[in-house]
This record gives sequence, C-alpha cells and structure tokens, in this order.
Amino acid sequence: MKRKKRLGSSTKDHEPTANNDQETTTESNSKGKVGRRGFLKIGAGAAAVTLANPLESIAHGYSSDSLMQATGNECNDVPFSEPKPVYAQIINGQSTLQYNLSAEPLNWTFSCPNQTTPSKGVQPVFNGAVPGPSLYVDPGTLINLNLKNNLNLMPPFSGDNCPANHHLTPPKPACFQHTNLHVHGLQVSPCSLDMNGKKHCGFYDIDGKNPPLKCSSDDVLVDIFPGQSNQYCIWLPDMHAPGTNWYHSHLHGASAYQVSGGMAGAIIIREPPEGQIVRSDLDKVFVLQEILPNPTPFPPFPPIYGSPGNFPPGSQTFVNGLCRPTLKMNAGQNMRFRFINIGASPVTLMKLRLVKTNGCINTVPPPSSNDQIMWLMAIDGLSFYGINPQPVRYHLMGNGNRADFLINLQPGTYTLVKDRYPLASVLDPTSTNFTLASKTEVLMYFDVQASPYQEQIPKVIPGKKPAYLNPIWNVDTVRQQPVQFQNPGAGKFQIDNNYYDLNTPIQVKLNTAEQWTLQNVNGGNTHPFHVHLNPFQILGIAFDFEVSDADLQQFGLKRMDPKDPCTWPFWDTVPLPATSTQKQLQIRSRFLIYDGEYVTHCHILVHEDVGMMINVQLIGNGVGPNVPVHTYPADAADCIKRTSRCPGDVPPV
Repeated sequence: MKRKKRLGSSTKDHEPTANNDQETTTESNSKGKVGRRGFLKIGAGAAAVTLANPLESIAHGYSSDSLMQATGNECNDVPFSEPKPVYAQIINGQSTLQYNLSAEPLNWTFSCPNQTTPSKGVQPVFNGAVPGPSLYVDPGTLINLNLKNNLNLMPPFSGDNCPANHHLTPPKPACFQHTNLHVHGLQVSPCSLDMNGKKHCGFYDIDGKNPPLKCSSDDVLVDIFPGQSNQYCIWLPDMHAPGTNWYHSHLHGASAYQVSGGMAGAIIIREPPEGQIVRSDLDKVFVLQEILPNPTPFPPFPPIYGSPGNFPPGSQTFVNGLCRPTLKMNAGQNMRFRFINIGASPVTLMKLRLVKTNGCINTVPPPSSNDQIMWLMAIDGLSFYGINPQPVRYHLMGNGNRADFLINLQPGTYTLVKDRYPLASVLDPTSTNFTLASKTEVLMYFDVQASPYQEQIPKVIPGKKPAYLNPIWNVDTVRQQPVQFQNPGAGKFQIDNNYYDLNTPIQVKLNTAEQWTLQNVNGGNTHPFHVHLNPFQILGIAFDFEVSDADLQQFGLKRMDPKDPCTWPFWDTVPLPATSTQKQLQIRSRFLIYDGEYVTHCHILVHEDVGMMINVQLIGNGVGPNVPVHTYPADAADCIKRTSRCPGDVPPV
C-alpha cells in the first residue's frame, strides 16, 4: 500500500513562573541576539553546497579526527549555563504548562576558540535561543503549547522544491519553511482532534485553507505551513515515568535542517519531592548538539545535507549552545547530570567519557585509568528504579538517546570528551572498529573545588517504576518479518525496501506485546532505530553491559544474567550494529493505551529526511488526544499482567 500524500482531507524548583516570560524574536529584531545565556560561542559558517548526490558523503565520510585546538586558559572562558526553564503551574486544580513556541529565525555572530573569522548565520530556532527552553512538568500534567511557524521570515533556499522533492527517486530534502512538533520519549496519544472534537490520525495540512485542528498531541503527521499555527494538547498519564526527554521539529524532509539549527529543547518530567536524589540546583541539563550555521547568502540546500568537505573543518558539538563551557562544582557532592543527544547527522554518534586531566586539554586522550566512574542511573528518560546505578567509565549515545548519571568527583580538572562510536554498537561497546562519521571532540570542562562534602552514591535508585515498565517476560506475537534498515547506494536510505512515501505501515494490535527483529542490511552505517510512543527492551542487553569486570569487583557487584528479561533496561532509541557479522537486534515492546498512527525511523535525521522512516498503526479503540489517563484501561492492564513475571513487578492500577 502506498503512503498517501499530505492532504487536508485525510524540579527544577516546583514554583510556577509567568507564562512566556522569554521574549520571542524575528529576523527583524533579533540581530546579534544569542538567547538568555549572555552569548554563544559557535563554530564558523559553512560554505555553499551542491546536492548532486545528497547525503552520499554524510553516510560514508567524516574520517578525520582533527580537533579544534584550545587557546589560552580555556577552562574559564565560557561559564556553563542551562537553557531557560519553563515550569508547569496549577491552574484550576490541574498541573498545566501553557507556553507559546515560535519557530523563527535568529541572526547571530558566532565564534569559538581557534576560529579566526567569526561569521554571521541565520538559524531556525525556537523563541530566539539555542537550544529552546526546557519544559519542567510532572506526571499528569497537561502540556498546552501553541506553535507559530514564522520560518517564512527565514531566507529561502533556492533548491527547495516543496513538496515535489519528496517524490523523486531517491527523494531529496524539502519544505524547509514547514514544521511541526514531536515530544521525544513521551507515552501520549499520537493523534489530533479536529474542530468537531473527532479524533484525526494521519496526514493533515495546516495551510490556511483546510479547517484548523482543535489541537494535536504527539502528531508528527501534521504539516504546519509557513505563517500558520497549531495548538498542542499533550496530556501525560498520571502514571507516566519521570525522566529526561526532549521536543523537536519533525517535518519529514526538513527535520535535520531545523534540529541542527537549534529547534529542540528538553522536557524534564520531575520525580515527586520524596523521590529526588539531589537538590534541584545540583540537577543539571546538558543538551548536546552539532549546530551547523547557514552561510549567507543561502545556498541551494542547507549545509547539513552537504558533503564533509563543505562543513566547517573544526565543527564542534555544543553544550547548551555553548562552545566547551566550564562547570564549577564542589568535590564530594552528588550531582545529577542529564545528557540529551540531539545531533542530526552521523557526527554526533558518541561514546561519552569523563577524564581527569592536568588542566584544560584540547585533544581526546585514549582510555586509561584517568577515565572516571560515572554512575549511570537512567537510559532514555527511564530510571533504574530498585536497581543499583551502574559504575561506567564510558557510555554509548546515539542520536536521540538520553543518559542520566550521578556524579561525585574529587578536586581537580576534568574533561568531558566525545569519543568515536563502535560499529558493533551495544553488542560490543569496547570495539575499536568505529563508524566512519563519528569523531573525537572535547565537549566541556569541570572545575572541581575542594569542599567538606563527603556524600555517598546511593546503593539503589529510589522510587517506584510504573507498571508499563515491568520487564517483558513473554509476548503475544513474534513478528516473523524483520524491520530492515537499508542503505543500498549513495544517498539512498530506506526501510523494508522502500522510501517513506511508498512503504506499507507496520500494523500492531493495541494492548499487546510484540517481539521484533531489527536488521541493518547493508552495514557500514550505524542507524539509530527510534520508535515513537512505546519504549522497548533489547534482548540480551543487561543494565551492566558497559561495566567492566574489574569495576564490578571493586564495587562488590555481580554480573547480571543477560538471558534474563528482568535485567534488560528500557530504551526508545538504539543504534543498530553495522559490522560484517553483527547487523541485528531483537526487541520487545508493549503497545498500550493509545491507538493511532505514528512513525519509527533512523534518528540520524539526514537519513530520515530522505526516506528512512515507516509508519506504525495501532489498531484498536484507545484513549484519544486531550483526555486525561488516571488508571490503566482494562485491556492495557491485562496486557501488562500476562507479560510480567519478574520479582518486583508492579501491578497496573
């Protein structure tokens, strides 16, 4: 069945803040503005590119490991700061976050150490800052966002043939001034409501001609045309897991361009006060993104879709929009670090390491005894409740992944580095056979001062997991047809032998559990598999898959049994292995509560934009958009009960 074309027919602290106390900007009033952190230090602009073979080099290039060299006492050049916070408030007895988002241009001047020629760029951003504001909510919160598309104020790309580029073979990126919104990691409805209050699941153009929608939940099949707005009503279930998530634009054909410009931000679902591990001021957000500025005048296509030779030679992964900032902290004090990888190209596949260094360094050292223990406590916004935090000296992060750590350091200088990503991914994280696109970079520094604190890392992560995160012991269906990610040639990125507009949706019965096989058919590229809405477990990957035998022994821990489903954490994104012998993973997932249509795709967004995506249809009578969920529907509760068998499983209530 061919896909239809887009047609309209078818705590931090717990105190509230004023709505929209961050000014929005447009091209006319934002010149030189760099957000609320005072300044940005950003890499130099990219040259004009051509798109004769779109994405060919992005898929196979970036073999250089060259780094930007630090100059001077860089540790104190750029102080660390977090994105602007926006908090939910109690309105008429209901936790509600009301906020206006503007997708708009930002003019800026950017520089970075060892950059000799600061350049101007025009970026697509949310609300005049890179990244967008961080949204702080609680389980049961109603997130009301009004998204206005002001990208028509951006200079146009001459090669943007919207939407005809989508129907070429292979398709090309397009529709750079169109947009929409995805809430990555949230288990909420994937549909919208029309003006009559009827549920709408599928493609819909908000173009000023079709009737507007009443509101949308996590509906990425909506297309907001330039100059138009859409209201979002995203209702978190009362039993939603707290954790680190994010939001970003998801318009097929333009998502890589918009996310690499800065159209993304964090969503933090807070633990209740009794479940907080550290004080709110010791709980830090780190948005990791490779920002590719647009040269002026604009080339035919955004630089993110070009070849490596046209990228800034020292392109940098930024932390909260800052170039290699320094965070000052106390020794002996527990802190929570929340890392979000929002990179749009293969460059941001990464292995995170924290290294004790002799002052500020500007090259990435090889693994050694100086690599510090980071206590991994959550993957993809899902905490290890009732499990000991994992003492890792590195952690793999693909595009879209999140990771939370408890950090406790002794006095000194530490450097956070991004090392290269192994082709074998989670199947062999110590492999030195790397993806071609990934590279080494210095991300930031930590200046740890002596203090009287002598805090201890907790033995287990406190809190109670939601029942939908009970390990999946058995499934209702083992799908015999694998989901195949294919890169059959230069610039060709497909799932199940077709580009997005041509493939047949995967159909799943609502309130069932399934086991899928994911295959990376051609290898060579490590494709981060991401599925909206429903988290999954990876068969055979235990919580301690990155912990060394020596560190298990040092901390008195025993190796978990990777054959036991009770030891498998939940994810929502995992890079598929790409070695000659290891090219597949098996996953289990429950499809609960909400029916409708959404997507699964490669989270290297330059691949998704040209076809590496497929729709998922949940068939059944589920909960619709803008409806609170206080308890599990009967069929969802039954699915959880019949597929749960682990000690400590929680009854669905």
